[in-house]
Amino acid sequence: MKLKERVRQFIRHNSIILFFRLLADAVLEAYSQSRHLGASRMMHDEVKFAADLCIRTHAIEKGMSIGSVRVGFGQPKVLSLIDDLLIYVSRFPSAQIDESMAVIERYIAFNCHNGCNVEQVASRYEQLKKAYAMRENIEAGIASCNRAETLQAANASFDLFSQSRYSIRDFDQQGVIDENDIIAAIDIARKAPSACNRQPACAHIYKGKKAHELFDFQGGCNGFGQDMPYAILVTADMRRYFINERHQMYVDGGLFAMELLLSLHYKGVATIPLTTAYKTMRTRLLKKRFGIAANEVPIMIIGVGAYKESYKVAVSHRNPVASYYKMHD
Repeated sequence: MKLKERVRQFIRHNSIILFFRLLADAVLEAYSQSRHLGASRMMHDEVKFAADLCIRTHAIEKGMSIGSVRVGFGQPKVLSLIDDLLIYVSRFPSAQIDESMAVIERYIAFNCHNGCNVEQVASRYEQLKKAYAMRENIEAGIASCNRAETLQAANASFDLFSQSRYSIRDFDQQGVIDENDIIAAIDIARKAPSACNRQPACAHIYKGKKAHELFDFQGGCNGFGQDMPYAILVTADMRRYFINERHQMYVDGGLFAMELLLSLHYKGVATIPLTTAYKTMRTRLLKKRFGIAANEVPIMIIGVGAYKESYKVAVSHRNPVASYYKMHD
């Protein structure tokens, strides 16, 4: 091997040099993120502010979809949401908050129907209605689904099949999951694409007590985590990527996770995707506590349970298709 080639190989594969190359790129990335992530001057940017309101709105909506929901839950959060919606429409008069208003209306109706007094929320909501006139009648809150119809749709054409999948928070506590269905779904998900067919994904399956420990660690399924007998932690292997691909593992791992969600749906298994978007120290603790190798990147936790005969889901309104694309000539 010629000297020039040896030097090139040394630079490319030396860990110390790689560290500083990554550091330089990370600094540039941090500069961009410090300007554009939602946390930066959020209340002065319409899109960032809207994203925060969307997250908080959906937290109220999905709370109503929990099987053993506590009536009257989240009143301080709803009041805070209304206060910020008032600020939002005053700063951005052309903005639309129809979905948030629809969810708050359903929240008030839901609690009143179940005998809970949410008079303070209703009063504050009347103030919001005076400041903003709804422009669109949006379906929101919770919807009722039927297990038999869901299983039938799982064998229908792809458009019906994909539209029939929901994130479930209302599981059958007595339901039994066949582990073979989980393995079969993973087998189907192997067809998920990955860059250069690197196939970096791994599905770590936890059951019983260990699954519930993982749900508790994740922290986003309070009120229904105990109803899911299995947890699947999807990871991607960093060792299969190089310096210019340091985010590609999240793309490939995410593709596998989505394929797995659809495959589990096809097998008649109820699921919910749960985020693993943690800071570095929290991610390290996750790996240590749940037997994940240092070279693996957590992508997503999938909660797995059984469908009730009749169950409820969050409507989770979708924006119009025109908002999802830009045509370039």
